[in-house]
Amino acid sequence: MRTTLDCLPCFLKQTIQTARLCNASPALQQEIMHEVIIKFLPSIDFTITPPENAVHLYGLIAGISARPDPFAAIKKESNRFAAGIAPLIRQKVNDADNPLLAALTFSIAGNIIDYGSLHQFDMGKIIRDALSLQMAINDFAELEADLQQAGRVLYLGDNSGELVFDGIAIEKLNRDVTFVVKEKAIINDALMEDARECGLQNICRVITNGTGCPGTPLPDCSADFRKLFHDADLIISKGQGNFETLSEVKAPIYFLLTVKCPVVNDHLFRLTGSPARWPTQLPFPVLLKSPHFARDKRG
Repeated sequence: MRTTLDCLPCFLKQTIQTARLCNASPALQQEIMHEVIIKFLPSIDFTITPPENAVHLYGLIAGISARPDPFAAIKKESNRFAAGIAPLIRQKVNDADNPLLAALTFSIAGNIIDYGSLHQFDMGKIIRDALSLQMAINDFAELEADLQQAGRVLYLGDNSGELVFDGIAIEKLNRDVTFVVKEKAIINDALMEDARECGLQNICRVITNGTGCPGTPLPDCSADFRKLFHDADLIISKGQGNFETLSEVKAPIYFLLTVKCPVVNDHLFRLTGSPARWPTQLPFPVLLKSPHFARDKRG
């Protein structure tokens, strides 16, 4: 997926929100916005993905504000909230007719915790209503079949908080799972610290992908991560950022996300065509088998 002109207003909204989270003075907020307009916007590379461009945006903001992780407090609160309702979610999953499908549905619902593309959401309501949500695309039957042939599963995490629901899903996968977080702070994407707070290390192996990108741009990832990606029998990719950076990669990927952005919606449409019951309003959940799904060797 490539950056479009429609991404520019979103970058500016993210800039304002992040500058305020930095507790910057009005004068410093104006300086941040000025530098973003003067330096970042003219340098945007429309041949790369929005998450890759976002690395430069947030790097610029961090340099001016001297706040490398302005979302730190929000991430901790998201982790606490998700941990608090985890027992209820686990019970609902265990009581479901198909516990794995229920767990993945809650994990997708938890993907609403996104301060990059969606600044206002009612996480509690989304979680309460999760099992009644209708997915625009639901390739769970294919996922269930492909899991039968998968020994090693790579699970690409997205945001803090939702890691709790990812953990419940991993328990139900009953496979050798490696969970992946980001190496450096970017928006509210999960770091190793978040994985520990959410107890992921007690469920599976946890690694970083070597980047501070709100996605998974393979050329920028560590060699260790790329080898695991290459060798995985099946890859579960959580969230919009991972979808944006991996949607055209040839690999055995299933995308689990809540679509919150019209640009992502348009890209999804181009990849898959319009399902019969395509939602008319964002956000909406998706469980998609990659159109480029393949288990052969990848570079």
